[in-house]
Amino acid sequence: MENRKILFGITGSFCNHQAIIQVLRDLAADNEVQVVLTKNVAACSTRFYNAIDFQNDCEHITNQPLIKDIVEAEKVGPRKYFDCMVIAPMSANSVAKLVNGAYDCPVALAAKAMLRNQKPIICGIATNDALGISGRNIFSLLALKNIYFVPFAQDDPMKKPNSLVADWSLIAQTCEDALMGRQLQPILRQVVFYEK
Repeated sequence: MENRKILFGITGSFCNHQAIIQVLRDLAADNEVQVVLTKNVAACSTRFYNAIDFQNDCEHITNQPLIKDIVEAEKVGPRKYFDCMVIAPMSANSVAKLVNGAYDCPVALAAKAMLRNQKPIICGIATNDALGISGRNIFSLLALKNIYFVPFAQDDPMKKPNSLVADWSLIAQTCEDALMGRQLQPILRQVVFYEK
């Protein structure tokens, strides 16, 4: 995929942020990418990434300012600039916000704007509760128009039987298909991350 304008939303599931940095590098090599962060991602330093370092890495890779607040996220709709939006990792909380119309954070509001403009949103889920109570929200979101999912699998079925994680290596391919109105198949993949 190349010469596309991609809005890239990053939510919780902090343990996946290192992998997402590599995805940003790959996408930004041939496309224009701008990142929008949830408030927690912008503010929280974790054992996986320091918040300031993470923001700096995102800005350095994309060479674009970050969208970190509601005021900036609101501008996504009227600009009608982006071809598609990726949300990855997409936490169960972010899925719940989007499917239930709660637009109280920058990523959710930007996603609402993209849907208003009838642009595809590519969701890369990562949650320990996907096959638990969060499952109904995930599958409700999957049924909505202009929503596409990065194929996913159980990442550790023995220790975390309810957990699903998208295959980050398939984000670009999922975007290409979504831009043509198709869902990359199969959505459900065999366990590819599991170690005994």
